[in-house]
Amino acid sequence: MRYFEDHVVIITGGSKGIGRETAKLFAILKAQVIITGRRKEELEKTCSLINSEYGKCDFFQGDVSAIQDCERIIKAVIDKYHRIDILINNAGMSMRGLFLETNLELFHKIIDINFTGAVNMTKFALDALIKSQGSVVFISSLSGLKGIPGIAPYATAKMALTGFSESLRAEVSHHHVHVGIIYVGFTENDQDKTIYAANGDRIPLRREKNNDTQQSVARSILKVVRKRRKITYLTVLGKAAAILYRFFPRLSSYLLSKFALRSEMYKS
Repeated sequence: MRYFEDHVVIITGGSKGIGRETAKLFAILKAQVIITGRRKEELEKTCSLINSEYGKCDFFQGDVSAIQDCERIIKAVIDKYHRIDILINNAGMSMRGLFLETNLELFHKIIDINFTGAVNMTKFALDALIKSQGSVVFISSLSGLKGIPGIAPYATAKMALTGFSESLRAEVSHHHVHVGIIYVGFTENDQDKTIYAANGDRIPLRREKNNDTQQSVARSILKVVRKRRKITYLTVLGKAAAILYRFFPRLSSYLLSKFALRSEMYKS
């Protein structure tokens, strides 16, 4: 495929997990990949790996929840590469805990990382994406389809991405900008993956069963961009959940309230 050759692709949260695997695939297809993240050493490590084994990678350090960082990153990319063709809003952070026990500062932090960060990056990249008639993709979750107990701030942020993507799509469709959203299911994580507990502490994520791999999700992201798909549900579970939520709202609400918190899938 030469479709992505020389395209400038920004991937937030690109040093680890799904972001790293997506960066590898774009690099293999000869795109100029730019990854962002908060930790310089992790960005350097991933960028070095991609440059030595896969293709072209660059990085800009910054926090997507900080408006000034996002503006600086987008300006630096345009100054250096003169265009932006694809923005993958992948940066995110999860948590576990009942809302009654959740620290409010943590609640707002989860919103900022998972939702506001995507808004910030999209805002500053949009002019360039309009010029290139490019793509912006939001990496959401099955919790973005219906509020799930035990992860209220995360579900709130991911559901907000749905509304934002729909509004943005309606506004920029006449500019031929592609706006896509992907609802990802339970996906394997890096061994050192951590999430937040309700009190704000970082705890390791331990889950014995997953429905998807990082590489499979990365391939789906490329397909969404290549085919300019608007909405994608990953895995059989994800597609079944989307149908259940849409056509059987009362039943799905009952099942979530009764059984979700018991599931091993939600335990850290």
